[in-house]
Amino acid sequence: MAEDTYLLTMINTIESLQDKIKTLESRILELKFHEKQLELVIESTAVGIWDWQVQTGELVVNERWANIIGYTLEELGEVSIDTWMKYAHPEDLKESNRLLEKHWAGKTECYIFETRMKHKRGHWVWVYDTGKVIEWESKSVPKRMIGTHLDISDKKEYIAKLDAANKKLMAFSYVDSLTQIPNRRAYEERFLSIIGSAKRSQNTVSLLIIDVDHFKKYNDYYGHEKGDEALFKVAQAIKSVLTRKTDFVARYGGEEIVVLLPFTTLEGAEITAEKIIQRIMDERIEHVHSQYDGMLTVSIGVASTSSQFDDLFDHADTALYVAKNNGRNRVEAYSNYQPPIRVLSPSPTP
Repeated sequence: MAEDTYLLTMINTIESLQDKIKTLESRILELKFHEKQLELVIESTAVGIWDWQVQTGELVVNERWANIIGYTLEELGEVSIDTWMKYAHPEDLKESNRLLEKHWAGKTECYIFETRMKHKRGHWVWVYDTGKVIEWESKSVPKRMIGTHLDISDKKEYIAKLDAANKKLMAFSYVDSLTQIPNRRAYEERFLSIIGSAKRSQNTVSLLIIDVDHFKKYNDYYGHEKGDEALFKVAQAIKSVLTRKTDFVARYGGEEIVVLLPFTTLEGAEITAEKIIQRIMDERIEHVHSQYDGMLTVSIGVASTSSQFDDLFDHADTALYVAKNNGRNRVEAYSNYQPPIRVLSPSPTP
């Protein structure tokens, strides 16, 4: 009876072990299947894999890791963390170490860094480097990390081209397409910048408002295409007079052009304005409705201040009005002591 019980127990144990073995074999097959799937995924995504024993410096990498920098595993030979150090850009190592230490301190879920590695052909390859500690020696002391390398050189090149295109686009957004000088948006930003600087340094800023005389009549007689050509010539002529890097010219709107002259007194601004008047006359742009030798002319209002910056534009505009009333093709300056009175004369035509 005891022998029968023993045999029955043994049979049950063997059957139980056989079931467990079958379960383990099934799991092994399943793991192998998933391992194969993972290999296929890694291969299809062209990801380099690294496995780093942090304390000993041992490093295991796959073929793709080597391929990213132009080598085969065989060419690299025995690899270690020194291999990474050898091919990493010297300027990137400090930041890489900082991010690793941050991860080891538990401040980040994983290590992520865009770095450069030296390619076999001599150029630098941009690599998206990610990793995570999977085993610890003790708190904040990593034992083993695994991670990936992804070649993002094309992405970096694309981003660089995109940035360049955006900069060009931004530059275009500040340029008047007709006259090829800065537009009103650029003027308003520059005005705030110049005024801010003048307030801090207590310097004088002058403003010229320039208006093409009888421009509506010009357009009506010669056509808008010729009008555009004339406006372009006027803008470029004004620009040619301004020799200082600090001087700024912009199309304010229509046939009106503004010039900002930082560090310039009223007298100095008047001299510049007179030069512009003469420069426009020298262009000899025909205008049958002009009383000045049948040539296109401009009128200029000038204002200057070292304190009343909010009134600067209005003062220059007032002076322009007086220039128009006084016969055009002339410069008028706004005086704080004898401000022009606009209501005494009828409104001049453009």
